[in-house]
Amino acid sequence: MVPRVKKCIWAALFVLASVAVGQVVGQGEGAGAAAVWAPTWTDTLKKDLLKGYDPSIRPSQHYNVTTVETAITITHVEINEIKSTLSVYGWMKFKWNDPKLTWNPANYGNLNVVRWDPTIVWRPDVVLYNNAGGSDQHHYGDTNVLVYSEGNVLWVPPTEYHAFCELNMRLWPFDYQKCILKLGSWTFDGYMLNLTLGSEPQIETLVTNSEWKIVKIGMERNTRYYPCCTEPYIDITYNVTLQRQSQTHRAIVIVPALVIMILALSVFWLPLESGERIITNGIIALMVTIYLVYFAQQLPAISGHTPLIVIFFSNTLLLTAFSTIICVVVLNVSKSKHQRSLPNMLKRLAGCVGPFVGVGKKHFSFSDKGNVTIESSMDHEWSKFGLVLNRLSFVVYCIIFLICAFYSF
Repeated sequence: MVPRVKKCIWAALFVLASVAVGQVVGQGEGAGAAAVWAPTWTDTLKKDLLKGYDPSIRPSQHYNVTTVETAITITHVEINEIKSTLSVYGWMKFKWNDPKLTWNPANYGNLNVVRWDPTIVWRPDVVLYNNAGGSDQHHYGDTNVLVYSEGNVLWVPPTEYHAFCELNMRLWPFDYQKCILKLGSWTFDGYMLNLTLGSEPQIETLVTNSEWKIVKIGMERNTRYYPCCTEPYIDITYNVTLQRQSQTHRAIVIVPALVIMILALSVFWLPLESGERIITNGIIALMVTIYLVYFAQQLPAISGHTPLIVIFFSNTLLLTAFSTIICVVVLNVSKSKHQRSLPNMLKRLAGCVGPFVGVGKKHFSFSDKGNVTIESSMDHEWSKFGLVLNRLSFVVYCIIFLICAFYSF
C-alpha cells in the first residue's frame, strides 16, 4: 500500500507542475502577442521606396543635371585675427528633386511628406572651397531631410563654416573686413550638378554683444574652368562685409592715446630750468612702450597692413625721445653759465623765428655791418634762444600730432 500511495503523490505533483508551466507559457505567449505592432504608412512607404536605393548614387541619369537651390541664414560670426579666419554659424537650405523618391499619396493613406535620416538619401556634396578646417569637410549637422511625394527634397542643416579671410588691419580698431564663403560641389561638374541661388541671405543674430556687426551680405553664382578639367564647375560665393564694434577699443586705446599727446605737448610748457620735463618724458615713453607690447599680443603681424594706431604709438615713442633731447639742450642753455655769447648764426635764426613763437626780435638785434648789438647778458641770450627752441618744438609737435591723429583716428 505504501508504494502505491507514493506513486499517487508523485503523479499529483507532476500534474500540478504541468499546469503551472502551462500557465506561464500561456502568459508569455500572450505578452508576445501584445508586442506585435502594425506597420504605419510611413513604414510601408520607406520599405517600398528605399528598396535597392543607394544614397551614394546621384538620382539622375549621367547625362541629366540635378539642380540644387541654395540659401544661407547667419546667426553669428567671429574673426580670428591671428589665424586670418572667419567663422560663420547658422544654417544652410538645400532643395533638389530626387526622381527615385516619388509616390502616389493615395496609395499610402494620403501621406505626402516624410522626415528621414539624411544618411539614407542622396545629398549634394556641397563644401566650402576656402575651408580653414584642413581636411575636415563636415560642415553640416545630421538633421532630418523632408521628402515630398513629388520627389522634392528639402534639407536645412545647422552649419559651421571656417573660412580663410584676407584681413586688412590698417584702420584697427575702426576697421571693416570683407570675407568670402565659396561653396561648390567637390566632385560633380556643372553638367551633373547645377547650383542656383535661392532666397536672399538672412541675418538672425543670436548674440547682440558680438564684437562684429554684419553690414552686408552679397551673393553671386560663378562658372569656372580649372586647368585640370574641361568641364565647368559652379560655385556660390557669399561676400560678407563686417564692421568691428569698437566701443571697448575706444576706451582702452583711443582715450589713452589722446592723453599721451596732451602730456607730450604739456612738457614744453614746463619751466625751462625744470628737471621734471625729462621725468615726464620718461613716464610717457614707459606708457607708450606698454601699449606697444599690448598691440604685439593682440594684433597679428600682417605684412603690409600695419594698423595706423600702432604706427601712431611708434612715432610717439620716437617723438618722446627727440623731445627728451630737446629738453636736455634747453635745460643746458638755460641753466649753465656761458663764457661765450650766442653764435651769430643762431642769433640770426632765432631773430627770424622768434616773432612767430612769441619771442621779440629785439632780443636778437643786429648792426648794419652784421655785428651783434648786445642788449643783454650772454646768459640771457642763451636763455632766450632756449625759449625760441622750446616754443618752436611745441609748434612742430602740434602739427605732427594733428597729422598723426587725423590719419589714425
